[in-house]
Amino acid sequence: MQKTNKKTVRFFCLSCHEKEEIPTQIVREMDLMDGGDSIIPPRFSCEQCGGEMYPEYYKGVHGQEYRIKDYL
Repeated sequence: MQKTNKKTVRFFCLSCHEKEEIPTQIVREMDLMDGGDSIIPPRFSCEQCGGEMYPEYYKGVHGQEYRIKDYL
């Protein structure tokens, strides 16, 4: 399980199942800039297919925990 003190957060594409390691600092910055619903995790676009990528595990800046199993 990914912890937020690591240097990257692993993201998975729900469409093509591609994996990508994204620097934790980038994920946290995106989380801080998002003024939306804290139930929705930070997401990125898959470079392979354009689908949405969700974190394997990420504890957000407001304490919300996100797990990929919640979106599969």
